[in-house]
Amino acid sequence: MLTSTSYLKKHMRLLQNIIILSLFLTAGESHAQPTDTLVDVGTHKLHFRIIKGNGTPILFESGAGDDGSVWDTLIKPLTQITGTTLITYDRAGCGKSTIDNVPADSLKHGILDDFADLETALEKLGYNKQIMLVSHSYGGYYSTLYSVKHPDLVKSIVLIDVNLNFYDKLTAIDSADGEEQANETKASHNWWLYYASVNFPHTAKLMSTLTIPKSIPVVLFTSGIPPFDDSADVEHWKTCHTNFVARHPLSIGLTAYGCGHYIWRDNPGLITCTIARSYAEISDDKQKSIIDKRALDYAIQVSSTSITDDHSEYSLNNWAYMLLEKGEIDKALEIFKLNVTLHPDSWNAYDSYGETLLKKHQTEEAIKMYKKSVELNPNSENGKKVLEELQQK
Repeated sequence: MLTSTSYLKKHMRLLQNIIILSLFLTAGESHAQPTDTLVDVGTHKLHFRIIKGNGTPILFESGAGDDGSVWDTLIKPLTQITGTTLITYDRAGCGKSTIDNVPADSLKHGILDDFADLETALEKLGYNKQIMLVSHSYGGYYSTLYSVKHPDLVKSIVLIDVNLNFYDKLTAIDSADGEEQANETKASHNWWLYYASVNFPHTAKLMSTLTIPKSIPVVLFTSGIPPFDDSADVEHWKTCHTNFVARHPLSIGLTAYGCGHYIWRDNPGLITCTIARSYAEISDDKQKSIIDKRALDYAIQVSSTSITDDHSEYSLNNWAYMLLEKGEIDKALEIFKLNVTLHPDSWNAYDSYGETLLKKHQTEEAIKMYKKSVELNPNSENGKKVLEELQQK
């Protein structure tokens, strides 16, 4: 659990120097402008927004009813950090994409038809090769389909509070609900939402039989505030996510405490840094080093501008633990050290730093960190236990 933090004046000079350095590092970089294009996929056209860069492209899959613009707040920092091609799009009947309602048979407008549209469009755009996927909510179904169909092309996936096999437990939305949904969304021309609602039972049944191949690295986020009112649904949502991580050997599961379903809106730094780090892992050593430095620079800026927000502390802590998961303990130590510098009133930051120092057998320094953690939070039973064990050695 994270505590509220305050910013001490004695650290102002450090932060000012860091921010000046970060601005210097990013100054003068040119960033590509987004290109909007309509791609003909047969009977209709899909709207794509693309920022061209170098390296493996990142494709974003939005949730139910959302078009590609839902990702806009993440695009700018990710462009600056990764320098790669970023692709967002609107599914047929949503946003700026068109749709052909003929044939009227709703089953002709299901998730597999959406997926076929996407494959056609990516091939025409020249992005049907290696790719990284980022998806939210219902969009997790599309990332799953893509990874099952193209396991050798998908290099990495970041899942943000996605469906997985959750909805097959709930009462499926029937056609009557779909008709009502269509009437509500007709003014906004969101026909995709109508067809998704009508086809929901079929979609849920299909997706319950598929899972992301175990050869693909995955980071799975679960919101601390799941999008349900019923406690049983909340627990099942969390359990589905926990089970996925337990069964997928290359996955990392993270809970975004204090964040709702759109995690990046509540904690943009956490999601941005995680996507950047995941992208760095599929890059060559030189590019990985550059991305790591830019991501750290961004994390410092986010932390310094939201220093009274627990999210900035949590972003750094989570990032450091991701590094630990990948065996990069020295880099993790740098992030943990930064966290205690930026958040000197956080017992949790000192506790995490002390834990990692022990992994490097730096016992004396670890004891100092644990003492500070317990001083800030006398109720930390784990901290007191670890400290007692260390002092007895």
